[in-house]
Amino acid sequence: MSDIGASLGRVAESWLPRILTQLCRDPTSPFHGCADRTWWHYKIRDFPSIILQQAGYAVHLAGRQSGEPAALDALAAASARFWNARALRHGAFEEYYPFEQGYPPLAFASLTMAKLAGEGVVPVAEIAPGLRVAARQLRTRFEPQAANQQVAGLAALAWIDRLLPGEADAAAFADLKARTLALQTGEGWFWEYDGPDLGYLAVTLDCLWDLYDATGDEAYREAIARALGFMAKVHAVLPRGAGMLNARNTDYLAPYGIVRAALAGDANAALVAHAAFRDADAPDHAFAAVDDRYVCHYLGQSVMRACLLLGRGHIASPPARQPATELLAECGYYLAPGLVVACRKGGVLSLGSGKSEFGWIVERGPQQFVSHWWSREWVFAREGETLTVSGQLFAHRERASTPAKHVVLRGLSFLLGRRLIGLLKRVLIFKRGGDGPSLERTIMPTADGVEIVDRLAGLRPSDRVLRAPRASKRHVASADSFHREDLSLLGEARITEERTALPGGRLEVRTRLTR
Repeated sequence: MSDIGASLGRVAESWLPRILTQLCRDPTSPFHGCADRTWWHYKIRDFPSIILQQAGYAVHLAGRQSGEPAALDALAAASARFWNARALRHGAFEEYYPFEQGYPPLAFASLTMAKLAGEGVVPVAEIAPGLRVAARQLRTRFEPQAANQQVAGLAALAWIDRLLPGEADAAAFADLKARTLALQTGEGWFWEYDGPDLGYLAVTLDCLWDLYDATGDEAYREAIARALGFMAKVHAVLPRGAGMLNARNTDYLAPYGIVRAALAGDANAALVAHAAFRDADAPDHAFAAVDDRYVCHYLGQSVMRACLLLGRGHIASPPARQPATELLAECGYYLAPGLVVACRKGGVLSLGSGKSEFGWIVERGPQQFVSHWWSREWVFAREGETLTVSGQLFAHRERASTPAKHVVLRGLSFLLGRRLIGLLKRVLIFKRGGDGPSLERTIMPTADGVEIVDRLAGLRPSDRVLRAPRASKRHVASADSFHREDLSLLGEARITEERTALPGGRLEVRTRLTR
C-alpha cells in the first residue's frame, strides 16, 4: 500500500465509528437505518435530512475491507429501505427543511441507493418505488449553478436506468448529458456558484467516474482529464489546495476520482494526489476538521472507495513541476510561483508557504460591507507582474435562526416546494455589489512575498475598517470547518500594514505579506 493509501486508510479507520454513530442501528426501531442522528436520537430536528443516507454506502464500502461484511451490509440495506420510505412522501428529498424537494439530496442519496442495489446489498425490488420517484425528477430537473450536484444527478439517473431500464428516457438523458458537460469551461473547471471550486470539482470527478462506469461513455473520461489539468495548476503552487480562494470556500478534496485517475496513469492526478493526500491523517489536514455531517455526505464514501483502490495499486511520486505564471481570465486566478490570487473574490490571495490575506470588512452600524466575496462583478487586469482588482463591496447582515422564521419557512416550503430554493439562494448566496464602499486593490509580488495597496472609497466617519478574517460571509453549508488561520491570521507577525486617511471618505492601506 502506498503512503497515500496508508494515510487515507487511517482516516477511514477513524471515520467509520463516527459514521456508524450517525446511523440508527437498532433493528427493532422504526428508524432503523436512518442516518440523521439529530432526528432519530436527539429529537431536535422535525424531519430526517435524507442526504445523510449516503452513510449507508460508506458503511457497505467499509464492509468490503473487513473480514465480516455481513453486519455492515445489513445496516447499509436498512439505510436504503429507510430512504425508500421517505422518497415516497410529499415534498421528498429534504436536506435543510421539510417539504424541500432539494436537488442535492435527490441526486446524491439516489446515486448511492442505486449503487447499493446494483451491488446486491439490497434487492432492487425493495427500493424500486423510490428509485422511480427519483428518476422522474432527475430527468426533468437541471442544476446549472452547482455542477457537482448536476453531475451526481445525471450519474444517479444513469445507475437507476441500469437497474430499471427505460427510467432515464434516452432522449431526456442525451439532452441532460449535453447540458451537463457544457458546465465545464475551456479552462477545465465546472461552474460552482459563479466560479471554480476545487473541493466540489473533486466531487464532480467522483461522479464523472460513476457516469463512465454506468454508461462506458468516453466523454466523461475526457472531462475528467480536462478538470485534472486545471486542478494540477493550482496544486503545483498551493499543495494543500485553494481553500478560501475557491468560489465556495471548500478546504477539502474528495479523493476517489483523483486516486482512480492517478492509478490509470494521469500525471496531473498523481501530482494532486501526492500534494493533497500523502498526509491526509495529519492533525492539521482538512480532513481532521470535517464534521460528522460531511463525513456522511459526501467524504466518507469517497475516502472508503479510494482506500479500496489503493489496496490494489500504488501512485508513483510525480516529477517536480515548476508552476507557470499566468492569469486565467475566465476564473480570474492569477498563478505564479509561490502565489495565487483570486481576482473574482476581491483579490484575496495565498502564498505557497501557506500565508494568506482576505481583504476587508467595513462595519456600518448593524450592516457590513465585505470584499471577500466571489462575484463576476469584480474587474481585474494584469500589467507585467502587477495585478489590479476593483469593484463595490458587498452588503451583508448576519441572520439569526428563530422559531418564527422556521414556522414561515415550513409554511412556504409546504406551499411552494422546490420553487422556494431559488429565492433563498438569492438572499444568502447570489448578492450583487451595491452603492456602499468601493475597493481598488493593487498587488505586486516582491522578493520575499507580496505588497498590496488598497484604496477604499465611499467611507463614512463612523465606519470601522477591519481586516477580514479567513471566513467568508458568503453562505456555503459545507464550508467553515476549522483552519489554523482562523486563530492566527489577525495576529500574524508576517502581515504589516500602513494606513493613510485621505480626503473625501477615502483610505489607503499598504500591506506587506512575507513568506
